[in-house]
Amino acid sequence: MQCIQEPPVFLFPGLPVSLFPVFLFPVFLAPCYMSDPSAHILIVEDDAHIARGLKLNLEAEGYRATIAGDGATGVELAIDPKQPVDLVLLDLMLPGMSGYAVCETLRNRGWEQPVVILSARTLTEDRVRGFNSGADVYLQKPFDLEELLSVVRNQLQRRRGRGDHETNRVSGKEAEVSLPDVFQFGEATVNFDTYEVRVGGREVRLTSLEMKLLRYFVEHAGSVVSRAELLEEVWGLNRIPTTRTVDNFLLNLRKVFERDPANPRHFLSVRGAGYRFVAAPEEASVKNEE
Repeated sequence: MQCIQEPPVFLFPGLPVSLFPVFLFPVFLAPCYMSDPSAHILIVEDDAHIARGLKLNLEAEGYRATIAGDGATGVELAIDPKQPVDLVLLDLMLPGMSGYAVCETLRNRGWEQPVVILSARTLTEDRVRGFNSGADVYLQKPFDLEELLSVVRNQLQRRRGRGDHETNRVSGKEAEVSLPDVFQFGEATVNFDTYEVRVGGREVRLTSLEMKLLRYFVEHAGSVVSRAELLEEVWGLNRIPTTRTVDNFLLNLRKVFERDPANPRHFLSVRGAGYRFVAAPEEASVKNEE
């Protein structure tokens, strides 16, 4: 086990992570506000300099933060019931066990809290692999601290703030709706509580992010949702290098749930606007516009 315990280093808001300043003494500032003072964040990062800067700034925001210097330790600490973790900040290039493997291991063990990947890898296939491994957000290094803190707040709020009732935008108004834990459409039965999915009697496994995307579509059934909206509401980002990420995930959902993915009846494209989910296509006008 490799746990990092070193003097803290402060990271100024707005300064890219690649430019972390080093001080000979710790600097402590009172947080402007405490987003969720009970939240426990695990930082899985082998660069002690980066890890210390993240830890101190998270603590300045009112969070509790723990550092793991390698992947195996990160998995052990994340699933430790004595110190429940609410969110993981995860580097990819770790000694012994990659960040991809850490995320996959956590998801395979049923760990459902948000995972935010922080990586210098910039290729699209790296981001897609990260999402496919179960990550909720992928931030590229160097990143802005304020953006990271915003992502952390949004992910924790989505995880804790919705409760049993979800909100759905209807004609510009917020309407409270109750989403059942078990939802059926076509040949599929989806349990959003246990993450169990069956299609045509066959058990199917979806990643955490695929489940979140599916849930968002179900919550907004019949409405057109844009790629930008999905990136913000599902991924927790207000910008991303390419919206093809959404398209790739839609293709995966079609492969799982559509009888003929090339001619979808549930997950429809609306040219120039985004996507629309239709639970009962026989009761609606179904037209896919690729």
